[in-house]
Amino acid sequence: MRKASLLIYSVTALGLGTGATQAAPWVPCAQLSALNPVTCQIPGRAPTTWEYGIAYNTREPVPVLCTFWNQGARIGNKEPYFVFSDNPATGMLWGGFVFYQNTLAADDDVCAGGYRHRYWTLGANNAIATGSSNGCYTTQQVYCRRH
Repeated sequence: MRKASLLIYSVTALGLGTGATQAAPWVPCAQLSALNPVTCQIPGRAPTTWEYGIAYNTREPVPVLCTFWNQGARIGNKEPYFVFSDNPATGMLWGGFVFYQNTLAADDDVCAGGYRHRYWTLGANNAIATGSSNGCYTTQQVYCRRH
């Protein structure tokens, strides 16, 4: 019985591997300007089927979340990464990027058809603060991958 159990375990381990699944690959799917600020959706790529990602200050896309709260849309990275870290010896912050459009912020009004960029940082007691901006974006590449 023991040999049979070991054999079944070996076949299972070889057949299934570790059980970990690998995410689908990212594919370029649209420019940021194609993301609808009312529905937070890229035409033909519903967020129920597709995950969106943006490579901003990163070599590969990071997952983003598009939210619309009362007015406008905000697209930002889901998990923080190091920002303001040009000299790690003097400090760095957890944060990321956000692109927004049609909000109550006056600075996105000048981005006709585009999204305003800002950095965000995570501070004490998980308070989020917005920081400097690199201006308006329409051509920022958005990536998609199937859920």
